[in-house]
Amino acid sequence: MASILITQCLQNDFVRLLDKYDPLPNYLHIGYDEAMRLLGERAEEGPVAQIIRWAYEQSEDALKIIHIRDWHSADDSEQQSHLEQFGRHCLANSEGADFVFTRQLPAAHARRPDIVVNASGLNDFYKTDLAEHLTEAGQGESLRIGLIGVWTEAKITYLAYELVTRYPKIELVTCSALTASSARSQHFIALDHLKRILGVKVFDSVASFAEYLGGTGHGLTASAYAENRQLDAAKFTFNIPYDLKEADAKILHYLFRDSKSADFICLDGGFSGNVVLKAESRDIYGQKQQPTVVKIGQRDPISRERASFERIQEVLGNSAPAVVDFAEFGERGGIKYRYAAMTDGKVKNFQKVFAESSDLEQLKKYLHIVFRRQLGRFYEAAVQENLNLLDYYDFKPKYADSVRRKCAELAEFTSDRKLKLADGIEVEDVSKFYAEDLLHLRETVAMPRYVSWLHGDLNGANIIIDESQNVWLIDFFHTHRGHALKDLIKLENDILYIFTKINSADDLRLACRATDWLFEVHDLAVAPDEPPAELAADARFAKSLAIIGYLRSLYRDIIDLDRDPYQFFVAAARYAMHTLSFDECNLWQRKWALYAGAMAIGRVRDALTKSARLRIDFMTTTGEASPEGSIGLTILPGRKDRGRDLAEDIAAIKSAGVTAVVTLLSHAEFAEYGVANLLDAYRDAGLEVLHRAVKDQGVPTAEQAEQALQFLKQTTDADKKVLIHCVGGLGRTGLIAALFLRRYAGLDGDEAMRRVRAARSPRAIENTDQENYVKNWK
Repeated sequence: MASILITQCLQNDFVRLLDKYDPLPNYLHIGYDEAMRLLGERAEEGPVAQIIRWAYEQSEDALKIIHIRDWHSADDSEQQSHLEQFGRHCLANSEGADFVFTRQLPAAHARRPDIVVNASGLNDFYKTDLAEHLTEAGQGESLRIGLIGVWTEAKITYLAYELVTRYPKIELVTCSALTASSARSQHFIALDHLKRILGVKVFDSVASFAEYLGGTGHGLTASAYAENRQLDAAKFTFNIPYDLKEADAKILHYLFRDSKSADFICLDGGFSGNVVLKAESRDIYGQKQQPTVVKIGQRDPISRERASFERIQEVLGNSAPAVVDFAEFGERGGIKYRYAAMTDGKVKNFQKVFAESSDLEQLKKYLHIVFRRQLGRFYEAAVQENLNLLDYYDFKPKYADSVRRKCAELAEFTSDRKLKLADGIEVEDVSKFYAEDLLHLRETVAMPRYVSWLHGDLNGANIIIDESQNVWLIDFFHTHRGHALKDLIKLENDILYIFTKINSADDLRLACRATDWLFEVHDLAVAPDEPPAELAADARFAKSLAIIGYLRSLYRDIIDLDRDPYQFFVAAARYAMHTLSFDECNLWQRKWALYAGAMAIGRVRDALTKSARLRIDFMTTTGEASPEGSIGLTILPGRKDRGRDLAEDIAAIKSAGVTAVVTLLSHAEFAEYGVANLLDAYRDAGLEVLHRAVKDQGVPTAEQAEQALQFLKQTTDADKKVLIHCVGGLGRTGLIAALFLRRYAGLDGDEAMRRVRAARSPRAIENTDQENYVKNWK
């Protein structure tokens, strides 16, 4: 016995197709949307029908088929509570208990006996003969078992648990397209749990699932359809000369099997090797059908895109397409998307619209639709999760050689190992960052960053605009939960190094000036001001920088208080370096990307280096930033969430000459950040300590402020150095420092805050309440 296929509750009362507004027959039916996804618009051609036909074409020696069905008796007192809870369903010998695929069984079905297990509870081994049909699973040899059906988070999960615990040597597999639940989000969460906790292998491709069980995938979707039909090349027309490969032609014929003809417009977009087409088709009566978009590519990546999109389809609603069909043939696969209101006629992608339009407000309107109405639904649900950005953006030493080759193509290596991009423009050899720095520089812990669902590859070719100015997104292959700013930073990268055309060394100098200006970022919640005059005077840069300014203005609502620019520079470095390989960029654009990548990498290195040793920003008693100053500002020493070591940080404090510390942590924050013994550790190190508890993002009482100021004054009057800190070293810390300058340096509130921010960070004194407290201080 090579493999076993187990179907779970593929019965009418669970999964039969309904009309959109039909009432559910019971509480266990998975509903209209999920039944449509599982069975297809026509049950005889959908995923379940395909896999069942394929299964019965295999020999009994190659594949055993076991059908588990819910089977109830209204007269059994033990089942009464279950039937009352979920409604009468799957009653013995009723139409609702019949398998949904009965009509799709091939002739081969008659030549092999059915194995049907009747189960009436959540445990399919309880009071059933299932174990008797799985004797080969307990014989000590590895056995592959495929599991399909419903409900993913209940019946499928419970059965998977029983199988892997009873038969530890089996290889259990399932397929996202062949399992379902009433809530799609719960379906995919359950699949993730099956994979992570039970070690179940999850396929997105029906053909790959079949092949893993020992078949060839032949007979599935497009292959079965094409096998019995003469393909008509005249059925399709393309707006450009296009060499349609045999496999792709068969997929198109399957996806448009109900159409008399189809006219295709080739769209840009999609990863390498893909075909992306907008289709305008007519039915057998010559009537126009609703416009669709088709994507064809390698089978497994295409199936992953379909599954990725299905995860987020419900959130996007009508602003995104619906997957109405998919097909697989050999190593190729295709998805057919239908858009709710896409109009006939020409479509353009955002990159082309950007190139042709000088209407900044219209361009911003398109992006508003993308990032506010569409992807904004994801960003609204962003939450902080620990995320190592260097790992997330795939910074690895293994890329050093390829980066070095790209650098050699774009620049000259100078005698001091710098890269000369043009006369007067030199940058560091960034390959050394990959080859050397990444071996010892790292994010010691994963920091909390805002994480949400993302498009994942948002470029100008994946934003489509139709003749009615409707905006659509395509290409969801990279959709995932990740760094919430990723889509915005990726599009900014493309606007700069792809959309903005430069063609000479003089253009490059201006472009580098634009990068320098854009990288003058200290607070991600603050959008850039007006660009320098020389950039504003050039129409190319004026347009690009205005649009980027709009994109940056969206950051605040996404990242809330996580305004650290480090996250921007990591992403900017990743995408700038990736751009070095883009064929669509000319030589000067790639030189520009290399310049920007080097500048961003420098910022990343500086941040990682400074984070390794406790950074203390000193200022004088009149507010000038100076290493010789007597007032130091810093983050919470020993923060466990930042991977800091308290003993090492205290040693750094003492080596800086500090003799006294003002700490502004609230009482709960000592334990929250893993420094419960902080005050004792300070005193044991010989430091004088003043602790006044101030709420995070809050302001001190008048008494607390007065006590802190007197402590600072006494210490500085004695020519000693004093340190102020809260948790982040910005809000409460900056506020107390500004109050000191107001009282003892005679500054007004605005000037006091300006000097503190110049010494510490533009983000110091973080909110309006704190600013007003400083301004109104008497």
